[in-house]
Amino acid sequence: MRYLPTLLPLLLCLPHLAQATDAEEWRYSVQRGDTLWSIARQHLRSIAHVPALQQKNVIRDPYVLTPGSVVRIPTQWLRQHTGKATVTDLIGSASLGDGKQQTALVNGNSYPLQAGHTISTGPNSQLKLLLEDGSLVSIGANARFTIQQAVHYPSTGANATWLNIERGSVDSHVSKNPLMPNRHTIQTPSAITAVRGTIFRVNVDGDSRSATEVSEGLVEVSAAGHSEHIGGGFGSVTRRGEVPGRSTALPPPPELGQLDGTQAFSPAILHWPTVAGVSRYPLQLLRTAPERRIVGDTTATTNRSYPALDNGEYRLLARSELDNGLQGRVASQNFRVHAFPTPPLVVSPAPDARLRGLDVRFVVSGDAGSRYRLRLARDAAFSQPRLHDFSRQDNRLTLPEGGHWFWQIARLDASQQAGPYSQTYRLQADTGWWRASHYRGTPLSARPYPLANARYQLRLTQLDQPQAPLQLDGDTPRWQLAERLFPGRYRVSYRVTTPDGYLAQEPDDILLID
Repeated sequence: MRYLPTLLPLLLCLPHLAQATDAEEWRYSVQRGDTLWSIARQHLRSIAHVPALQQKNVIRDPYVLTPGSVVRIPTQWLRQHTGKATVTDLIGSASLGDGKQQTALVNGNSYPLQAGHTISTGPNSQLKLLLEDGSLVSIGANARFTIQQAVHYPSTGANATWLNIERGSVDSHVSKNPLMPNRHTIQTPSAITAVRGTIFRVNVDGDSRSATEVSEGLVEVSAAGHSEHIGGGFGSVTRRGEVPGRSTALPPPPELGQLDGTQAFSPAILHWPTVAGVSRYPLQLLRTAPERRIVGDTTATTNRSYPALDNGEYRLLARSELDNGLQGRVASQNFRVHAFPTPPLVVSPAPDARLRGLDVRFVVSGDAGSRYRLRLARDAAFSQPRLHDFSRQDNRLTLPEGGHWFWQIARLDASQQAGPYSQTYRLQADTGWWRASHYRGTPLSARPYPLANARYQLRLTQLDQPQAPLQLDGDTPRWQLAERLFPGRYRVSYRVTTPDGYLAQEPDDILLID
């Protein structure tokens, strides 16, 4: 593991410090010109420790030390100060309090970690703290923990921290200090977790159960007079009043790489392969642009999720969870939602229409101010598309030449940006009057969703006549009405459902028939 950049200046300015072999002791390598008195003035809390230091190391003359020899110094004698932490990333809200007053934490600010103070996070929140030793602590939503101890040793750059977690989850990336091991202890209502240089996670579920999951290094979990050593890739569950559970292999993370990078539908369609032996998938959705915020923390019982999302950039974070509650490493995948404005309902031209000439009229849903973008090409891949913007009042187009054409339509938003396109339609132009398409009734076509066993429901309600709503249903979003629709204004409602719980209700629209 690479040493964190914050340790590099320390390594350069103190090359003579030797690595400690015990957490309660620092082994100092003597340099030319050192004396016990100079060592005490530079590194100890008081020069009054010199006689005890001389006795502990069996040194005859405190003024005469052999360069390269080792002086053993108890850590409690080392110069130290109350540790502090810098907020490197805060989404949502978090506060630091002493029981009487709460201070809202702010990104980029540093705060002292006083013993007895508490740190709390709000719902849909995430907090990352950088400690002075380079360790990183990530705290999930609705968490609360008390600082039992936070000490920093400036001579070595090491920390000794003790956190008492009441609820929530804490991910810790404890840096490896080559000069003196960092001590990081987390106490839960059911167990104590102690580490020296590792990556691990503790999740507290109420006051009766805690889970420890280790990604790298070695963790010791103690409870009820027993200890369990947990290595990288393993975890342990401890229940209040019981000994720690046996070390169990953690499940692999979900494979999110198959998710579509652009989601053209809302709810978004998020599927991933199942993970063997996994019963649940804890999920977190983070909106990354245009603003950063957590939009959901859920647990899926299957390998899919259907969150209703606005247009924007997102990151999905997912873990695999075993029946005993242990979770594996987090997997993440970025994606973009481009679902609005939704494509219009298409009345004309009908799918696979044949035109008598080159003139085509587009009749689609939308109010008087709606504008659209037509994408037209000779091939279904739209390798050389022609783009044409039009409105409901100016909806006629003359094709450049006859033959087969493929087309898609999208609605423009207020800034004239196109939403997702409809499915691909085909038409044939300039085929002769005897081959032109003639429809006695009214064809209607909405966009399909890429979902198995989807059901499509279309509802047309005439606004200016007291007619019963027309309700259409099918396993494809295409309908051919036997009769023509009466002229007038219709409210269009479009709904898509699947047996596994997907439900999309697209925004109501207006269809004008003249």
